[in-house]
Amino acid sequence: MKELWIAIPDSVVCEQKGGREKTEKLGGIARACAIFGIKRIFVYRDPEGKYDEDRNLILLVLRYLETPQYLRKKLFPITKELSYAGILPPLKIPSHKQKISLRDIKDGEIREAVLEEVKGKLYADAGLDALIPFKGKGHPGERVTVEIKGKYPNFYCIEINKEEIGSYWGYEVKGVDVLEKLLTSTRADFTILTSRYGRTISSIWKEFCRNVARSKRVLVVFGSPKRGLLEMLSKDWIKRHDFQLINMIPGQKVETVRTEEALIITLAIINLAKRIG
Repeated sequence: MKELWIAIPDSVVCEQKGGREKTEKLGGIARACAIFGIKRIFVYRDPEGKYDEDRNLILLVLRYLETPQYLRKKLFPITKELSYAGILPPLKIPSHKQKISLRDIKDGEIREAVLEEVKGKLYADAGLDALIPFKGKGHPGERVTVEIKGKYPNFYCIEINKEEIGSYWGYEVKGVDVLEKLLTSTRADFTILTSRYGRTISSIWKEFCRNVARSKRVLVVFGSPKRGLLEMLSKDWIKRHDFQLINMIPGQKVETVRTEEALIITLAIINLAKRIG
C-alpha cells in the first residue's frame, strides 16, 4: 500500500458549540492523520446540508496545520476562523523543518517554500535567514516544494514533485460536493465504509489484510456524528457498487464513537493489517 486516504463529512464538528471546541477537534483529526501517514483528506458535503461555515473552517484549519510554521503568516492572513490556532497541536511531520541559517543548508535539502518577486526575479522563502533564487516557472505567493542546489553562499532552488521525495511529507486537503461521486470516481483500490452495522473486522480479518497489503491506494470513509454511512448511502446503492460496510470497532460499549476516536482506531488496525499482509 502506497497511499492512505480518508473522507470525512463537513458535519464532523457540528456537535462542538464554539470555535475553540471545533478547532480543538480538528487538531486531533490532523494529528491522527499525521501519525498514520494520511496522504489525502477528502471533506465531503453531508447530504443533510447546512454546514457551509463548518466546511470552510475544516478546510482552513487542516490546511493551516499541514503548512510549515515558518510559512503560515505569509499564506494565512489573520481571520476569525483562526482565532484559536494557538491551541492546535504541532504535527512535526517531515516537511515541518526548523528555520535555520543559510550557512547550515546542505546541497540537496528539500523544504517547503513560498515564492516572492524581487526586482523582477523569483526567489523562494524556504524558512532560512535569506531568500534563495528560484529557477523555474511560478508566481509570487505560490507555495512550492523545492530542492536546494549549490554551495554557500551561491545557493539556488528548483521545484520538485512531492512524489519524488520517497517518504511521507504531509497530507493534502480536498473539498468534494457529493459522496457518491467521490466513491465512484476515486482511484482507490480498496474502499472501506466504516459502520457499526457492517461486517465485523474480526470476521473478515484475513481477507481484509490481503486487500490492504495489495492495494496501492486505500480510502477510508467515515460518517457524521449524527448519521452513519448507512443512512447517507442506501444498502442497495452500496451493494450495487460492490462496496463493503465494515465494523472496525466490534463490541463497542458506548452509544456512539467520536470521529477522532474512530479515526485512530481504524487507522491503527489498517497499519497492523498492512504489516501482516
